[in-house]
Amino acid sequence: MAEGKKEKKTGEKEKPAAVPLGETEAIDALAGPQVPEDLPDATWTVERLAEVVAKEGNMLVRANAVNALAKKGGPEVVEPLVSALKDPEDVVKANAMVGLAALGRDLVQKRMADLLIDDEANEEMRGGAAWVLGEMMDEESLSILKKAAEEDTSPFVRVHAKASILAYEQAKAPGDKEVEKK
Repeated sequence: MAEGKKEKKTGEKEKPAAVPLGETEAIDALAGPQVPEDLPDATWTVERLAEVVAKEGNMLVRANAVNALAKKGGPEVVEPLVSALKDPEDVVKANAMVGLAALGRDLVQKRMADLLIDDEANEEMRGGAAWVLGEMMDEESLSILKKAAEEDTSPFVRVHAKASILAYEQAKAPGDKEVEKK
C-alpha cells in the first residue's frame, strides 16, 4: 500500500514555484505604496513641506510632510495644515487635524471657527475643524460647536460638531463616567 502512495506522489505534476516579490509589476503594485528614501522631516523648510503636501503623489510622503509641519509649529504652518484637511487620504487628514490641535488655541482657534462656518469649504474640512475645536476643550470652542451642531446645513458637519461636544462633556466630567460603569 505504501508503494501505491509513492507512485501516486511521483505521478503528480509539480506545482510551479511562487514568483518572488519584486519579479512582476502586478505583484509590486499589490504590495502597497513604496516608501521613498528621502521622507520629509522637520529639517525641511515650511515652504518645501507645504509644496509636498499640495503636490506630492505619494500618500506616505504627504503624511510625513504634515507631521513635519506640525513639529515645526508656528503661525506659518497653520494654512498648509488646513489645506491638508482636503487631502483624499484619511491618514493625511487625520495627521493634519492632530497637528492643528497640537498647535494650540492661540494659533488655530479663530481659523478653525472661520473654517467651520465657511459654507464654501468642503464638509470634510469643516468636520475636521469641528474635531480640532473639540480638542481645544474651552468654553469659546464649545459655544462655536453648539451653534454648528444646531444650525449647520451639512449633516456631516453637525454630526462632527455633536461628537466634539460629547467628547468635551465626557472629558470635563470623568467622575460621572465611573459611576455609570458600576
